[in-house]
Amino acid sequence: MNIDYPLIIPSIGHGATDLIDLPLETIYCNLLSCIIIYHLNYDIRKALLIISSIIHISNDFKIKNKYLISALFHIIWLKKPIISKLYLSFIHTPLHYIEILKNKKQSILKLFLGSSISFLGTFGMIKKYHVKIENKMGRLWWIFPIFPHIYLTHKIKKINKMKKINKFLDKEIIKFINNNK
Repeated sequence: MNIDYPLIIPSIGHGATDLIDLPLETIYCNLLSCIIIYHLNYDIRKALLIISSIIHISNDFKIKNKYLISALFHIIWLKKPIISKLYLSFIHTPLHYIEILKNKKQSILKLFLGSSISFLGTFGMIKKYHVKIENKMGRLWWIFPIFPHIYLTHKIKKINKMKKINKFLDKEIIKFINNNK
């Protein structure tokens, strides 16, 4: 499992969009995750990556057995890592940005931030910063922002769902009051 691969560049920044919705929580979760990952060995890091990725990628599927399908995808990805890079860059990440565009709230800022972080990732790859970080933090160090992204994506979806429910209820209450005057 290696991040030194230009094909993953589009995916690098997509999790940074969480900063717009939950800035302090995103920073806090990423710092905490970084500290925790630093203290875990490679095998635990790999297991956590696979389990959390199965859960996260399952959200890309709008079907009944989405966890099973996601797990099968991951088996294929482990055997053929190029498929995971292709999927993340050309399916998962665009789905993330499409979801951002649907909600419209601050979508331009989120797209700009995600693209900027991906651009910085390109610069970092060219300068081999990921190798320097790996020498300090160990293999799979780069998974530390993945866990907060998975958690925050779930939380942001719940928040947005509650906002829609509250907006609907507000309209219904107003309609009820107006009809009963």
